[in-house]
Amino acid sequence: ETVLVMRFAEMTQEVEVARPVDRPIYRLAAGRRHRNQAFKDELSRRLEERGGPVNGGDSALMNQLIESLPALPPCELVDPTDDQTLPRLIEVLEQRHRIRQMMTEQVTHTANKVKFMLQQFDSQMSSKDTFVHDQQSKLNEKEKVILNQKTEIERLEKKSKTLEYKIDILQKTTEMYEQDKRSLQQELEGQEQMLQKELSERRRMEQRMQGVVTDTKLKWEKECERRVNAKQLEMQNKLWVKDEKLKQLKAIVTENSSGGSFPPEPPKKPERPSRERDHTMPQKRSASPTALPTVPPVRPTHRRSRSAG
Repeated sequence: ETVLVMRFAEMTQEVEVARPVDRPIYRLAAGRRHRNQAFKDELSRRLEERGGPVNGGDSALMNQLIESLPALPPCELVDPTDDQTLPRLIEVLEQRHRIRQMMTEQVTHTANKVKFMLQQFDSQMSSKDTFVHDQQSKLNEKEKVILNQKTEIERLEKKSKTLEYKIDILQKTTEMYEQDKRSLQQELEGQEQMLQKELSERRRMEQRMQGVVTDTKLKWEKECERRVNAKQLEMQNKLWVKDEKLKQLKAIVTENSSGGSFPPEPPKKPERPSRERDHTMPQKRSASPTALPTVPPVRPTHRRSRSAG
């Protein structure tokens, strides 16, 4: 677009556009010249580092050979019988040819040296590359080991965090259990005290009940003995009455059979054996408790008669 605008300006306004003129390039360009010189300087420096300048003496010898080249004599022949110009030219050319052969040999020798040094440099570089490769492989192995160790460390850190969390939970649970234990211990101590009080109260009640039972037993034993004696006396009286009736009946029967005999004298009524005891017992009867049924009450429908047993 800019080129078209410039052409249009040239055509319409007769404007002359200045264009760069192509200049002929002699030898190397400025940038390439500097780079070539820098390359030569770097090459000479590296060669000096590896054992001094390789082509130091060779370059001096090469300069001497170049300087020792004989100048060409004038080759203009003006006389066909001239026998000095051609022999001198031939001699100069032979000298130059010998010097050229020496220069070629010197260049070949220098090239062989440079080639040998380059081969050594290549071998050193290959050995260095091998060493670098070995070191790189070792470094990769170390990096793998470091990566594995980092992974293991991360796993152990996660495990340690999990264990710390579990330990915290266990500590909290232990504290809760200890609090529960203390509260249960206090409750147990209170219950033990209550049980001790109840046991002591029960012992006192048992002692009191034993005393009451003993007193009641003694009273009922006396009451039962009195009632048994009274029942025995009653039964003896009934037997005496029956005996009397039987004797009277026998006497009547014998009177009827004999006709006029006197009836025998009636036997004496048996005396109560423990009359004095009966007199003393009623005095104590007022102090005895009322007779209570010792047998638990039974429903009337299932009650059995005492005579059956």
